[in-house]
Formats: sequence, C-alpha cells, structure tokens
Amino acid sequence: MTTAAAELETEVRRLRIRIISLTTAQLDEAAPPAPSRRAVIREALAEFSWIGSEARPVPELGDQTLADQVVVLLEHGLRSARTLPEPDRENRISALTEAVVRLRRNLA
Repeated sequence: MTTAAAELETEVRRLRIRIISLTTAQLDEAAPPAPSRRAVIREALAEFSWIGSEARPVPELGDQTLADQVVVLLEHGLRSARTLPEPDRENRISALTEAVVRLRRNLA
C-alpha cells in the first residue's frame, strides 16, 4: 500500500466517524453554501462517484446509511485506482483524499 493510499484510508475512517456522530438536527443545520450538512454529504457522494466510479448515480438513502455510502464509494474509488497506471493512480487517490478532507472540514 502506498503512503497516499494509507492517507486516504485514514481520512475515510475519520470522515466516517464524523458522519456517524452527526445527529438528525446537526444534519439539518446549514452548511453554507449548501442548505444543510446532509446536502453537503450528498454533493460529496456525487463527487466521489465522479472521481472513482465513472459518475454512476448515487441513490438517496436514509440518514443512517450516509456514512456507509461514503465508505463504499471511497473504497471502490481506491480499488479502481489500483488498476490504473502509476501517475493516474496517484492522481485519483490524491483527488479522492482532497475531496474527503474538504468534506470532513465542511462538516465540522
């Protein structure tokens, strides 16, 4: 495992914990420019899919599955990155890591 992949996995764990810790009321709170933290997460899910899953549609499931959806999309993105040539692999992992960090900070 590369250092970049390990960093992504660490960030995914942090983000999952952050999302799980949010209550329904906190998910409803505004997170400008988005109307709510929930909307920020859904936008990030679409971004994760775009980066690592060929922009497949992401179903809107309940709040209790948001963290799981994030983890599944990011793990898929990491697995798909492993099949790419080296420069593309690192670029994809870097893009996913940046998106994860941005989401985690937006949820703070």
